[in-house]
Amino acid sequence: MISLSTLVLYTIGSIIIIISPGPDFLYVTTRGIAQGRKAGILSAAGISIGLLIHTGLAAFGLSAILNTSDIAFQTIKYIGAAYLLYLGVNTLVYGENLNLLPDSKNLNERSIIRQGIFTNVFNPKAIITFMAYIPQFVNPVNKNAAGQIIVLGAILAFLAIVWFGIVGFFAGIIGRWLSKHVFYQKLIRWFTGSVLVGLGLRLAVLRKTGQK
Repeated sequence: MISLSTLVLYTIGSIIIIISPGPDFLYVTTRGIAQGRKAGILSAAGISIGLLIHTGLAAFGLSAILNTSDIAFQTIKYIGAAYLLYLGVNTLVYGENLNLLPDSKNLNERSIIRQGIFTNVFNPKAIITFMAYIPQFVNPVNKNAAGQIIVLGAILAFLAIVWFGIVGFFAGIIGRWLSKHVFYQKLIRWFTGSVLVGLGLRLAVLRKTGQK
């Protein structure tokens, strides 16, 4: 079992990690501004599901393989980068993935959640974070390490959906106001596309910790 003091310390550390601005924060914010509160919250749900997938990988030891294998790391990295670049270019050129009508009934909910999942799962930095952070709170005396990782990962995913849900909600409020003006609609499109492209390029040049 994980002690109460360990869970408290882990929760505090997890909150700090989650609220620190990063790719997930930027992604949820841009989605919320571009497509409204609902899209922002759905994106947060996708990010949270992605963290649960990372939890499963860590519990079964697959994250360790991805973390130690350069080929696996590079493959995941470039898949993720290509996906973000694809979304960004489509948004910039064709305006796809955006309806610029916050909280519209025409939102493709499954697509938004799926994009959030992919954005998180194919971010190798998230894998490294899981391998470096969560194991510190696993009790080695308890042989059920996988069970402990699942509990810790579930806590992280829960905190993530709460925080990013709030971020997406308020970003949607901003987006609702901006969407009333044609100029701002174009600005939202270019801003969102540029952020997605930027995240893709950032991921493409990401190196493992310790690499030069």
